[in-house]
Amino acid sequence: MKVGVIGGGPAGIFAALEAAKRHDAVTLIDFNSAPGRKLAASGAGRGNLTNLNIDSKLYSSIEDFAYSDIIRHYNFTFLASYFKQLGIFIYHTDDGWCYPISNSAKNIAMFLNEVLRMHRVEIRASTYVKDIQYSKGRYVLSIENGESLSFDRLIIAAGGQAHPQLNSSDNLLNVLGKMGHKIITAKPGLAPIKTTKDFSKLLNGVRLDTQLTLRRNHNEVASSTGNIIFTEWGVNGPAAMNLSHYVNEGESGLTLEFNFNNTQTQEVLSTLTQNDEEKIPLSVALLPVFPIKLIDQFTENSKRKNLNLSSPPEAAKSKIANNFNFTEKILGTRGFQYAQISTGAVSSASINPANLESLILPGLFFAGEILDVIGPCGGFNLHWAFVSGIVAGKSV
Repeated sequence: MKVGVIGGGPAGIFAALEAAKRHDAVTLIDFNSAPGRKLAASGAGRGNLTNLNIDSKLYSSIEDFAYSDIIRHYNFTFLASYFKQLGIFIYHTDDGWCYPISNSAKNIAMFLNEVLRMHRVEIRASTYVKDIQYSKGRYVLSIENGESLSFDRLIIAAGGQAHPQLNSSDNLLNVLGKMGHKIITAKPGLAPIKTTKDFSKLLNGVRLDTQLTLRRNHNEVASSTGNIIFTEWGVNGPAAMNLSHYVNEGESGLTLEFNFNNTQTQEVLSTLTQNDEEKIPLSVALLPVFPIKLIDQFTENSKRKNLNLSSPPEAAKSKIANNFNFTEKILGTRGFQYAQISTGAVSSASINPANLESLILPGLFFAGEILDVIGPCGGFNLHWAFVSGIVAGKSV
């Protein structure tokens, strides 16, 4: 039986490896010059391969999330063991983000290319698939150079539109739609968010942890807590990127609320109230807690409202605390070029969630980003790519 795998990213590589354990003729087709190019760029080059805190509850979809059973079964413990058997050893940071011991995603990509060859997987690099036809129980691929390839089983792990500089494309989504699959329009996911506020003069470059809340017409849509970076066009960092898939380009009524009124802030205000004799200015008391640029913003807001910033009475604490929150209008995201993933893709309504086989055509399987799965920053999406590739490869 001949098995074809389209896409040389993490999902495609692992799908090909698993398929090669069961079938003698496995071909991996990739548009890039070698498989693993996107993997080599992951985690800022370090390779954030998975996360210690993998949990199906942390994943979502544009439509209903259908793959909880896969995440629960193929969890962190499973993947860490799988990596070890391959010869990939990982460590984790305090927040659970997992990296290879080498701290080099490029090294992992090179290693996996050699493992593919050891498993006798045929690699067809620099090969662009224009079209797919299903005829007489076989899948016939039309290649850009006029060549045709035929397979008994086919796994599509071609990813989405994120990182067009790495030759990502939505061409196969159009093909799959014509074949009868329900396709969800893709949007940038895990992307920086653009706001109307120009932070370049006051807060540009400030990095810290906070809680963000995205609202649509004043109603809360979702919130995220973590690191953010203020920029000249808006806000970046995991907390912001985790909310970006809720943003529709050109939609009005979207706002982003920044909440710095945390436990440390409350402790500072309590200290100011208790030490009335020392007259500690708020701008001084906040120095161990916030960057100076942000303190300037807080104190300026308080002065405009004529609030006492030196040893405020207990009754004034809540009013001052409100100045640690501010809201900005959302313009959109920075697009697919700066997105880590693209959302949408093939709807779960067209997929068997147990083995990732198409419900439209037999012998057609999917893995990775081409499925409607969204994980937060921190290795969750690479984890999904790896384990969905394993499931598809085992199923062909």
